Amino acid sequence: MKKIFLFILFLSFVISKSFACEILNVPIGTPVNLASEKLDFLTLYKEGEFDEGSAIEYYDYAEQFCSQGEFKNTELQVVVYDSKVAAIRLISEIKDQPKEVYTFTKNFVKDPGPRPLYKNWKGVIDLSIGDLKINYAKHKINGLLHEILEITSEEMSEWISGEHVISQRM
Repeated sequence: MKKIFLFILFLSFVISKSFACEILNVPIGTPVNLASEKLDFLTLYKEGEFDEGSAIEYYDYAEQFCSQGEFKNTELQVVVYDSKVAAIRLISEIKDQPKEVYTFTKNFVKDPGPRPLYKNWKGVIDLSIGDLKINYAKHKINGLLHEILEITSEEMSEWISGEHVISQRM
């Protein structure tokens, strides 16, 4: 009961801040056919096209789905497992531009604090609420520094990474 209450509280907080941000209006566990109404690139998902137990990663530009996020260099990644949204990630390479994912996380999800603003800081900050697993991270991918916001659930978290994940880049 407590988890349900926290989830509803989180959703009402997020929805109140995200009318122009479809990224946060797709709860984890949403059937992909409903999620595709807000994130149109998910119409590429075809049930039965992949082996059972596979998770599929779809990518698009975050700025197309969140006018409030002020994204210029951020990729939106959605992981689909068992015909449901299993994870939503915002990924941005850190160059000389502002920290887009940090700013979005602070303004629309939860303040990760000042540590990620330090130039050499790398790590993960747990911002989870109830059953929602929310992590802000900064680390190197292919030798380049990136910041990542990942939203998933306890139930889906084991399906969002590993050998069974298939990347579908457009």
